[in-house]
Amino acid sequence: MRSEIVLAALHTKNRFELCHQVFKIVRMLHKPGNRVQDTATDALLRVADAERQQGGAESANAVETPPEQVAIAS
Repeated sequence: MRSEIVLAALHTKNRFELCHQVFKIVRMLHKPGNRVQDTATDALLRVADAERQQGGAESANAVETPPEQVAIAS
């Protein structure tokens, strides 16, 4: 489930930048008594949501892959 969130957040960022931003958000949001894993998931959701709101504008280092076409044999 978290991998889907990471993929949603990775649309315009490279992995290093994503990890750096999530780490900063976790440090700001984490409260003693909560699990760090839950805070990290919340941070990833916030980054992914921000990417969706920005319209998914791609950065210069985003990789574009053409959609695959699959033929179904009868």
